[in-house]
Amino acid sequence: MLLTKEVEVGLGGRNAKWFECKGYEIPRYKDKSYRMMIKKGTKIKVKVEDLPDCSHVFVDVKCDGCGEILKNLSWENYKKQVKEDSKYYCQKCASKLFGSQKLKITRLKNGKSFYDQCYDNLPKDKADIIMLRWDNELNVDENGNKLTPRNINYGSKGINGKGYWFKCLDHPEHISEQKSIQGIIRYKNKGISNCIQCNTIYFTHPHLIKYFVNKEDIYKYSVGSHVKISMNCLDCGFEKELVISNLINSGFDCNQCSDNLPYTEKFFANFLRQLLGNDFQTQLSKTTFKWCDKYRYDFYIDKISGICETGGLQHYEEIKGSWKMSLEEIQDNDEAKEKLAKENGIKNYMVIDCRKSDLEWIKNNIMNSELPKLLNFKESDVNWLECHEYACSSLVKVACDLWNSGINDTLKIAQKLKLSRTPIYKYLKQGAKLGWCDYKSRRKLRKIQGGENNK
Repeated sequence: MLLTKEVEVGLGGRNAKWFECKGYEIPRYKDKSYRMMIKKGTKIKVKVEDLPDCSHVFVDVKCDGCGEILKNLSWENYKKQVKEDSKYYCQKCASKLFGSQKLKITRLKNGKSFYDQCYDNLPKDKADIIMLRWDNELNVDENGNKLTPRNINYGSKGINGKGYWFKCLDHPEHISEQKSIQGIIRYKNKGISNCIQCNTIYFTHPHLIKYFVNKEDIYKYSVGSHVKISMNCLDCGFEKELVISNLINSGFDCNQCSDNLPYTEKFFANFLRQLLGNDFQTQLSKTTFKWCDKYRYDFYIDKISGICETGGLQHYEEIKGSWKMSLEEIQDNDEAKEKLAKENGIKNYMVIDCRKSDLEWIKNNIMNSELPKLLNFKESDVNWLECHEYACSSLVKVACDLWNSGINDTLKIAQKLKLSRTPIYKYLKQGAKLGWCDYKSRRKLRKIQGGENNK
C-alpha cells in the first residue's frame, strides 16, 4: 500500500514537460531574450501516481503481505515490486507468495533489456528522457499485456516489427510514433529528440506558413525537405512549384513580380532602417565615393565610418555553373575590396555571413558581429520578423503603393527605398502591367498627349 500521497519534485529540463503534460502549472519567467525559463531550484508538489516510472523520488509504503512500513523507498523500486493485483509486497513476502514467478516475469530470452541497455550506454539524463517518452498505453502485446522497457529485449523488432511507441514530451497532443529501440540508442541525440511532428514547418518556421498553398503540407515537412510543392506569392498570388529547402535558403522568387534583389540585402536594409532611419547608404560605387573605383559595396554607415557586406553562399563555397568567377577569384576580389576601403578611411569593415537566407541564421550572425557594440543595440531592439517579411516582399509592390499614395515622383520613391531611380522606373512599369498602379513613363505620356492633340 502506498502511504505517501504527494511529493515535492525539483523542476528542470524534461521533467517540467512531463508534469505540464499531466496538467500541472509550471512557474516560468521571461529572460532578457524573452524566452520562457524555469528558475533554478524551482519545486512543485505532485501526486505520486503522476511520477514517471523511472523517478528516484522517495516514498513511504506498507507491505500488503506482512504490514511492514518501509520508508524512503525510491518510486522506481516501488514500481518494480507492484504486482498485477496492484498490491505491493516486500522482498520476503514476494518470494514466499510468488516464488520463482518473479524470475519468470523479468527473465529475458536474449541478453539485456531495453531499459538496461539505455542506462548502460547513455548518460542518465538522456536515458531518463527515453523512459519518459515510452507510451504505456500503446505498447502492449497481442494479448493486451503491457510491455515495458524492462521486460522487452534490446534485440526486439517491436510491435509488428515496426518498433515501439514513443510519446512527444513537448506536445502531448502529437500522435505517438513507432521507433526502433536499437536506433534510439545507436543515434543517441536523434532518437532522444522530440517527435518528427515537432520538426515540421508549423512548429519551427510558422512565419513561412502563408506561402503554402496546401496547408496540410506544413504538418508533413521540415524546412530541410527537398520535396517540391505548390507555393504562392504573397503580393500577386502567383503560384509555382518550389523545393521547400530553397524557400529557406533563397526566399520566394516570384516569376511575375520579383524585384531581383537578394533576400539578404533587403533583410539587412530593413534591419538598418529600424535602427538608423535613413542614415545609411546602399550600393556604394564610384558615384558615391570616387575611391570605390570598379567595386560596389552593399551598405555604408557614416556614423561609424563602416561598411557592411552581406556575403552570400558564393563567398564561402564553390558553386559550379552559377557564377562566372571561381570561389578563389571571388575571395580574392573580397580581399581587394576590403583593402581598398580601409586605405580610404573606412574604420569598420564587416562581412556578415549570409550564406543562408534564413531569419535565425542572419540574425545570429548580425548579433555575433561588431554591430551591436558599434550601433549600441540589443537583440530585443529589432523586430526581426519585420526584417524577414520585408525581405520576402516585392519592392515592385512597395514602389507601386508609394506611387498610389500620392508620391508621383520617382526620385522621392527611390530615396525612400534607398535605391537609385533606374530600378524604380522598372518597378513602376512592371507594376502597371500587373494593374498595381497607373504609372506611365514620360515617353508614353508624350505619345498619349500627342495623339489627343492630333484629334
